Formats: sequence, structure tokens, C-alpha cells
Amino acid sequence: MPSAFAAVHDASKESQYKLFEKFKGNVVLIPGKYSGTVSALDLSVPETLAWYNYGLAGVDMPIPHHIAAAPSADPYKSFDFYQTMQPPGSPYVNENSPEWRTRGDFKMFKMRYDGSGTQNSIQVVSDISAETGMALGVHVSIGVGPNARRYVAFADGQKDMVLITTLDDTPKIVKAFRVDYDPVARQINISHVFPDSSTGKFDYQGRKGMKTSHEAMLGEELMPADPTAVFVDAFTWHPDMPLGAILIRRQGCCAIVNTETWEPVALLSTAKGAPDNFPLVKQSGYTWTFSVPSVLTPLHEAGFLTNGKYFLACNNVLQNNIAVYRSEDPDPKKWKKEAFVEGFGNKYLPLHMGNVPDSRWAFFTIWARKPNNGYICKVDPKTWQMVAKWDTGPDPHTCDCTVDGQYITTVYSGNQGGQSGLVVIHADSDEIVARLPSPAGQHDHVVVPESWEGMKASRSTSV
Repeated sequence: MPSAFAAVHDASKESQYKLFEKFKGNVVLIPGKYSGTVSALDLSVPETLAWYNYGLAGVDMPIPHHIAAAPSADPYKSFDFYQTMQPPGSPYVNENSPEWRTRGDFKMFKMRYDGSGTQNSIQVVSDISAETGMALGVHVSIGVGPNARRYVAFADGQKDMVLITTLDDTPKIVKAFRVDYDPVARQINISHVFPDSSTGKFDYQGRKGMKTSHEAMLGEELMPADPTAVFVDAFTWHPDMPLGAILIRRQGCCAIVNTETWEPVALLSTAKGAPDNFPLVKQSGYTWTFSVPSVLTPLHEAGFLTNGKYFLACNNVLQNNIAVYRSEDPDPKKWKKEAFVEGFGNKYLPLHMGNVPDSRWAFFTIWARKPNNGYICKVDPKTWQMVAKWDTGPDPHTCDCTVDGQYITTVYSGNQGGQSGLVVIHADSDEIVARLPSPAGQHDHVVVPESWEGMKASRSTSV
């Protein structure tokens, strides 16, 4: 009788090896928005290395939302990552799961994958929401360039807050922001907020601090809500300068922050036909007030090209285009819109962006409501024209590159409950080279970067 061999020990003797061996070194993190799990996928086998259900961390009906991974020279042995959690109080989510309305929670976790033993595992390192007293449930991103090895940022559009902490296992609060809109004066106020001096913590755990009952889902940026709401989406990091961007969905603008002083230094107005930036009206104490006389379109996601030369913002709902800012000047007030990526029509919304290390292409999710599938597109940064697109499946979401920059990974069906999986595309030939199933209902994913320099191209720093 032949001996039994564990498949994980030597995949080279298996028939699928020749197809997947080119992906050696790529570990993909996939949070299951509907399954309540996160899993680490070795793309070169392929197999799930380990998975974790956030119900084990005490969350009732967890919705793992967005994710970011710190670099690792050997992700098969160990890496750290960050996971946000949101309550499912959204009409779009509740179309599928109305019983979830009062369940779930806002959470931020630092997690660790451990592959050093005989059995791989994923564990919670720290509950950052409990450590800091502030619980935010949307994007998480890790600093690069001058901010590498220093900071991680969390954001939330129901509370309109951003929290910056250190990367420590016991994180330290670095800075927190709150953004409010004054509909009478037509002004945006960006303020520093501070923890209680006696406890060193905020009082924004759970649902405390919510302005709106649910996160504005895609295309709902203009929905009726608290009039002060701005739907803060994320904080993204410039790859070469000590700058970051607070993405403000509802009013279609991005606040550029100096990460040495943590002062907002410019408010970009990303719409076509709008000025390049909105003027600062006053700065009083720890509040910066900007004039926003009109909103030509909301935006959703934005981030920097890997080389730092361009800042790209996805305008949607009223204008479905991608604004292209030149972002090389150390003074963001001098950044100018140079072009727009257009041609998406009325029902397709530009959403997440994906980079490659040498900035030869940029990739974008172009999302559409059910029953439309949406698609993934490739844009040439020399011309800002779409040069390829793929209908990968319903409800497409994030794009990320493999560590060598040769392939683009993307996931689909984060909410719609139909076809669902991960697709791998050759970045230059445009060939779909692999399609893998996933029943998790994934709204996000990230490839673990191999270095801090490689981090600049990662989904972990721009959204």
C-alpha cells in the first residue's frame, strides 16, 4: 500500500502545480463580509493556510469590512494585519439579511498569522477599539515612505472620524480627527479630537458617536442623513512625502494632512468643473474651517500612484470619472487636476484602485448595482485612457498586485450572494490566468507585501 503524503508538503507533484507555481510568495488575505471570517490563501498551491472566525473574539454576527497587511519577508512564517468590523445596519445589506440590523459591532483588530509550528493559525493580537476607546468600522491603511514602520490609520463614515495609532501590539494614540459639515455656512470643519485626560482613552466604542444609522453604501452619498454628515471614508498615505489624505465622500473632497504636524494643509475639490482646492476660511484652536460653496459630485475612494506623482480620486453618483491630480509638489495647495479618466456612463461607478510597483498601469473597480455586474479596468497613466476591462463577476471589489507586480488579483460578490471568487489577471497581457472560488462574500482583500518599499504598491496604503 503506498504511503500517504500531506499535500501541503510538496505541491510540485500535483497536476495544478504548473499553473500556480508562478505565484510563489503571494499570500492573499480575504475577509469574509458575510461569513464573519478572515482567511490567508497561499496562491501558489492554492490552499487556505489558516482562517479565523471573529465570533471567537466575541462579536455577534461579525462583518469583517476592510483589511491591511504589514510587510513580511516570509509571509508563510508570520505577518501582521489589521481588520475593521462594522455593524450591518445598511439597507443594502439588509435586503439580504434583515435579522442583522441590531447585531454586529464597530471594531478594529490587530491580527497575526503564525506559520512557524506544525499547525498554522491566525490570532487576535489586540482589540484596538478597546485599547483606544474609539471604534471605527471602514477603511484601515498603513503608512509608507516617511510614515513607514510608524502608523496605521482607521476611518469611519458613520462617525466621521479618523484615528491614527502606532503599529505596536499595544497601540498608542497618535492623532484623531473629526469632520463635520455646516450646511448653513457651507463649510467643512476638520478638528482634532482628544482622549479623556484621566483615562487616556476616547469614549467612542460601539455605536457611540454615530451620526447616521448606517454606512452610506455605494451610490448613496447624497442620501438624507444628519446634515453635518460627510461620510469620511479612509486615510491614505503619500508614498514619498509626509502627507496623507482624509477622503470625504459626500462633499467630494480630500483633506491633505501634514503627518509631521497633523495639520490639514489643503482641501482638494475633485469634481470636474470645480476649483482644484477649497479655500481655508479660518483656523481656530484645533479646528480648520474650509469653504465648500457647492458640491458637483461626491467621491468614494482615492489614493496615490506608487511613484507618488499622481493622486487619483474616484468621483461617482453625479460624475462618474476619476480625477487625476499632479501630487509631486510638497505644498498640496499647488496640486492641480491634469486629467480625468472618463467613459463609465451613468450606471457604472469608479471605486477601488490598484497599483503596480513601477506605476506602468493603474487598475480600478467600476461598480454597478445588482443586476449589473460592473467590471475591472486598466488605465494607462501616460494617456489616462482605459486600455482594457474585464467583467470578472457580480459586485466587483478591490484590486491588488502580486509582489512581483506581474499580476492583478481582484475579488467579486461582496454582498450579492451570487457568483463569488478571486480572479488573477496578467497585468500586461490582460489574460485571466486563474479563477478561484470563495463563499465568503468578500468586500476586500490584500496581498501581503514583501517589504516596506513594496508596500507603496499595496492595497494596504491606498484604497
